[in-house]
Amino acid sequence: MKKTALLFIAMALLSISAEAKIWRVNSQSNYNGSTLFGENFGGTPAYPVFKQINQAIQYNVVTAGDTLHIEGSALLYETATLTKKLVLIGPGYFLDQNPQTSNNMYDARVRRIVVESTAADSQIIGLNLVVAGSSLDGTIQIEANGVTVKRCRFERGIEFATLLTDVYILQNFFAFINNGNNCFSTNGFSSFVPPNNIVFNNNICQSKLIWKSSTATWNINECNNNVFDGPANTLNLDFNCGSFKNNILKAAGITATINGGSNINVEHNTVSNVGVFAGTPGNLVVANMSSLFVTSGTTDGVYQLQPDSVSNVPGSDGVERGAFGGAAAINRYTLSGLAAIPVLYELSTVGVATGGSGLPVTINARTVK
Repeated sequence: MKKTALLFIAMALLSISAEAKIWRVNSQSNYNGSTLFGENFGGTPAYPVFKQINQAIQYNVVTAGDTLHIEGSALLYETATLTKKLVLIGPGYFLDQNPQTSNNMYDARVRRIVVESTAADSQIIGLNLVVAGSSLDGTIQIEANGVTVKRCRFERGIEFATLLTDVYILQNFFAFINNGNNCFSTNGFSSFVPPNNIVFNNNICQSKLIWKSSTATWNINECNNNVFDGPANTLNLDFNCGSFKNNILKAAGITATINGGSNINVEHNTVSNVGVFAGTPGNLVVANMSSLFVTSGTTDGVYQLQPDSVSNVPGSDGVERGAFGGAAAINRYTLSGLAAIPVLYELSTVGVATGGSGLPVTINARTVK
């Protein structure tokens, strides 16, 4: 049976209007903007397959509200700058580890994305932000309000401009890099004012989340249903928070300072260190986290909980704690960061027509929440 390698196939998010268009980007396209339009990947002059994300953004027919599908490729995507409201959807990450992710195991590796102030309300989903030689790599720099970063993998983190509002960091994987990376950073300006209303939910963090300056501790509005896993035996979390609940602090000896150590608004968390969040509602100490998490699995799959573990107790909403928890399934962490769209993960054919009835094709697909 012949297997056909597919680019990941997706459809527009339900929130996208009927007038919005969908455009393809593939770093192996032959697109040059004048004589070649990505014909090697099915592009045409009317509907090119762009080679780089910036080419699509700068194309005069790509308008605010459109969607760019950033396809998996063996080649790295260069830094992209969003100048208009767009939805970027990649194929996810760890595709060769988790089942039923894609028939093409390549992810979309991007150096860096800058979301300028004119790109308010943009969404970035399913991309792998990697370090590829520059100190700026592995980040998304947010300069606009209302931006959602969802189901992405980071080798550094989120960089904020000053005086923003409504930033949603959801269901991402922050990888452990060099023992010093932080999920959040500033633009470095002395006049920096932190964003208002940051929501940080259902993420897996192998890095730190320390959100403060030398003179002030900054605010995160919601920080719920995350797994914090490192580095061990150090201060991992330090910020003010309006809601810190249903989180799991997995790393051995992990410490945290929420709301100056007062633990106001802290409840229903599971911790590895007996001194963390002592006396808060629903606090549970699990010194041996191997009794709580599954004992084997993929890079992000090992953060799933054992359903029958006595330490797998409900959070404040009556369902499990951690990144895979939460009352609404669509808000939970999704293996490999797959977007909430149909995923076609296999197509096969015998390769020849039979009995004059056409070419038999078998398609395997599933819907991701």
